[in-house]
Amino acid sequence: MLPGLKTLLITVAILLTLSSCLVVAVEKTEGEAEAELQRVRQRVLKLSTHSSSSQPHHLKMLVYDPDEGQLLSISLPLWLVKKGLNHEVESAAHSHGPDFELDMKGFSLAVGEMPPGLLAEVLTDREKVLLWLE
Repeated sequence: MLPGLKTLLITVAILLTLSSCLVVAVEKTEGEAEAELQRVRQRVLKLSTHSSSSQPHHLKMLVYDPDEGQLLSISLPLWLVKKGLNHEVESAAHSHGPDFELDMKGFSLAVGEMPPGLLAEVLTDREKVLLWLE
């Protein structure tokens, strides 16, 4: 491996660790995953009502993958999400045109202004996803 590339990878790993970026996959049965999703959903709904004046610091997601039998928990610092959205806005201006750029800018601004709480919930026969700001 090239020394510069190795240094870059180590730096990125350290920054992600220090920025509280966390991805955890745990094997669960469907019943265990359902119970965990409901427990987290209740906590997130309480978060929505109790901390409307505070600013969120993380974008979190809980996903159940029945094919793998895993419950995946993802936590990203909000500054990293905003940075990624801003980068997408810059690159989209060249490839997708101004309409797409405007939508991404609006979404980036909206995420920065939203209070803590539930953003999206997808519960189908197979997919189960919770997305929230905390």
